[in-house]
Amino acid sequence: MIETIYTKLPFDKISYLDRPEFHSNEKEFKKALTESMTKYGMKDPVYCWANGKAYGDIIKVVVGNNRMTVAKALGIKMIPAVITNFKADTLPIEGQVLKTDAEIRELFHLPKDLGIRRDKNGNVDQVMPVYYMKEGVREEYV
Repeated sequence: MIETIYTKLPFDKISYLDRPEFHSNEKEFKKALTESMTKYGMKDPVYCWANGKAYGDIIKVVVGNNRMTVAKALGIKMIPAVITNFKADTLPIEGQVLKTDAEIRELFHLPKDLGIRRDKNGNVDQVMPVYYMKEGVREEYV
């Protein structure tokens, strides 16, 4: 059974990608995101896959790797996460089960701009907040 949930997890329970270009080519974005998270914390949860065939039996960030990188630098210990768990029946994760797009949208700072994609079976397979550096969006976070 596949299930999408919201929970908060300890930082070290989540696998993420620390992208090199975030530190070199995206310095303005990194600075702005760091300023926002320093002041407000994580306004949006990261989106993860758990126990899926793509990454195995781990919780892996699919959207929000840069937020994880900044969270590490700032010492944020608990990470809000929307997780699609591909083995919920055998490897359950405690949290609020999310059945509708509206329930997912409620968790984000700019819910009307959130992109939610579902696969052919209706399971959530991506949750994408609006691009942070887009004109008019960054101001909503700082």
